[in-house]
Amino acid sequence: MKRTGEKVLSIIATILNGLTVVFLILLLVGSKMFMDAQMDDPLLQSEFENELYMSGLTQAEIDEVLLYTDDIFSVISGIGWIFVVISVIALILGIIGAVKVNKKAKTAGILFIIAAIFSGIISIQGILLIIAAIMCFVRKPQSEVSLQKKDEDGYY
Repeated sequence: MKRTGEKVLSIIATILNGLTVVFLILLLVGSKMFMDAQMDDPLLQSEFENELYMSGLTQAEIDEVLLYTDDIFSVISGIGWIFVVISVIALILGIIGAVKVNKKAKTAGILFIIAAIFSGIISIQGILLIIAAIMCFVRKPQSEVSLQKKDEDGYY
């Protein structure tokens, strides 16, 4: 049985997952480069501290803000890389499901559901994968029985 609909939906979702992975990596690398440039540039660092001085903070509070800023960016970076790994897993499961959809539709449907969970059920790619999974489970292969008419005695 041809399963073109499932295959197309899974390929679109896989492409969207791939774009998500690329976007997340660029965002994380760009923010890391920005933070490194900010910490290495004394002019930018002094400008940031002057803004904090003008807001009425004491030196101890400014030091605390600078420490927390570094910590927050470290945590966000760590969480971002976790999202990259999860998105890569969803990407791989989507590819495997798209390859298996014609041979083992139930297995592909299970892979699509797992990939949808990893990519985010409410995201566009998650919704496409859920639709493809439902199609894998609901559509039954056509029976090979001939549709010839029988006469009243049961003969063809």
